[in-house]
Amino acid sequence: MSLDILYSAAQEDLFNPGRRDGFFSPKPLSDAALCAEMARLAYCRKEPEFEFDQSRIEETLKRVEFANCQFFESPGTSLGKGVHCFVASRASDKLVVVAFRGTDASDISDVAYDAEFLLVPWPRGGRVHGGFDRALAVLRPALEPALEKLSGYRMLVTGHSLGAAMATLQASLRQPDALYTFGSPRVGDARFVATLRGAKSYRYVDCCDLVTRIPLEIGYRHLGPPYYISGSRKITCNPSTLWIWWDRFRAEAKYLATEAPKLGNVAVRSLADHAPINYVWAVKAREA
Repeated sequence: MSLDILYSAAQEDLFNPGRRDGFFSPKPLSDAALCAEMARLAYCRKEPEFEFDQSRIEETLKRVEFANCQFFESPGTSLGKGVHCFVASRASDKLVVVAFRGTDASDISDVAYDAEFLLVPWPRGGRVHGGFDRALAVLRPALEPALEKLSGYRMLVTGHSLGAAMATLQASLRQPDALYTFGSPRVGDARFVATLRGAKSYRYVDCCDLVTRIPLEIGYRHLGPPYYISGSRKITCNPSTLWIWWDRFRAEAKYLATEAPKLGNVAVRSLADHAPINYVWAVKAREA
């Protein structure tokens, strides 16, 4: 790993990404870094339950002068299971961030959404992953009126994993000023991707991250070129397929020799690279 840029192979950071503190320290200097932090903040929950830890999130947001936050979660589920999104607004520069939570491996309903690979029709055109479509539909009745009231604000939409997929669908329905996704799976087909033509989107892929390679490219397409985080933790926009293949090969081999044997670490880099904190550190390091 690079000596300059932090990296975590810990199971804790992959499976419980909201537990680690250090949010917004130092304060992010770019929209990309702000959104990477927001996407991880969306994982903060009341344990052992799954509902948002609202007080912690609100206190954390004060570090970056966001005074107003609204929470949207699957209604009527046991222990707060389901899908989750928060909308944070900052009046000083009229900025709003819509952040969707990604998959919680302990929540079977999230896993069920991920597993529905069948493509279904999308109202704006094309077809999309049926589980992601169903997940966003749970939140939209409450989310859409809230966003309408913030229509005068500059809007950023973000998410990690399942959250990135829902963020992409949301951006197709209501085009934001920018879409930032981290560890996103493929969401829909080429006609769906065309519904986002002209949208500003930034899709970050962390080296070996397995989730960014599913569903398979059979009917599915990614939105836009990748902002690829290499094994040395440096970010390159849209490197060649051959370059990515070789970088992943070297990174996985090095990981198996140095990180995989350590107690408490994830066994393979293709999963460890999916941890939200690794996206945060790489994106924030780019500001330095």
